[in-house]
Amino acid sequence: MKRTVFLLIFSLCAVIGAYSQYPYESSQPSEWSGTGWMLNKGYVVTNHHVAENARTIRLKFMQGDSLVQYSGETVVMDEENDLAIIKINDPSFKGFGALPYAVKTSLAEVGESVFVLGYPLITTMGDEIKLTTGIISSHSGYEGNRSQYQISAPVQPGNSGGPLFDDQGNVVGIVNAKHAGAENVSYAVKAQHLQDLVNRLPDKAGVLPTSNTISGLNLPQKVKKVKGLVCFIYCSTRGETPRSSQPRYGAPDVPQGDKVIVSPYVDNARTENARITKITLTDKETIVEMTYNNELSSGGYVEWIQIAQATTIETDDQEYTMKRAEGIAIAPNKTYFTRNGETKTFRLIFPAIPKGTTSINLVEPGEYGWRFYGISLKEY
Repeated sequence: MKRTVFLLIFSLCAVIGAYSQYPYESSQPSEWSGTGWMLNKGYVVTNHHVAENARTIRLKFMQGDSLVQYSGETVVMDEENDLAIIKINDPSFKGFGALPYAVKTSLAEVGESVFVLGYPLITTMGDEIKLTTGIISSHSGYEGNRSQYQISAPVQPGNSGGPLFDDQGNVVGIVNAKHAGAENVSYAVKAQHLQDLVNRLPDKAGVLPTSNTISGLNLPQKVKKVKGLVCFIYCSTRGETPRSSQPRYGAPDVPQGDKVIVSPYVDNARTENARITKITLTDKETIVEMTYNNELSSGGYVEWIQIAQATTIETDDQEYTMKRAEGIAIAPNKTYFTRNGETKTFRLIFPAIPKGTTSINLVEPGEYGWRFYGISLKEY
């Protein structure tokens, strides 16, 4: 049986648009925003929950008095630590020169002064970058999570992915959540986990900035130097299917010519929290990538998930039984969540289906099995 507890934490992705392609679940946003900040070589850091499922990503920077905008695509993701790295893929991007801050992967001290820059609640607070200040309150985050700092700097939806600077101007964390039941209790992922994610990039050498040239400046001067390197991130489920020249973390390395459908349209589904994020069709297999967020609309959370071995996909005239699963346990085994508000990413692998198939159903047997009907295999 799946136990639930009360939810006390929420992430900071700001919904900015109407609701989209999941007609059966009105809580699936079609547009949302977050914050990101520059690394070297055209990479931008944000949260996993900002970049996840985005088909369109636009990065907006203030350079002097002018707003510049670039397109981007997610290249590596770390769902467990809520991190993602986006690559600016816009031919007009020529770089911003030497970055004035360093990423500090050693542990910041409790009591150390910190500041946050980001773009929270732009519909009501305006689109100018916002500064908040505070201290490192604890070396552990929500429910003792050792991958996070607890900080006192106030943050709001839209701050997701923003940099947490120490008083010397080093980036020591990435803002990702706040506590809904306490005053001035926010959380940031420790920068050491960003180092782990950068190591997955094919050109990882030199990506993390290591030279701090602003440590001797006062806070207003530091903000002036770095604010043009912190961007507003617009994300949408609409737009062209993103194509990356580099394999994505957690996704198959898809040979050219195979068909990939990102965020496929679904006519109907019987599940509250599961989402199909990508389908890859090859000559040998059909790969269904999914996510499951364990928050429940009732306010609690799911403790574990599993998938039945007899799960099938259905075409018009045939059923195909699942060959294997990656990232989720096959019943009676279970994959457990470690905290509420957590998202698991996994893949279900089925035999290849006939070329030209335009839609499928995914059916898990059992009273509480997941059911997805009318999954479109059209790229749009």
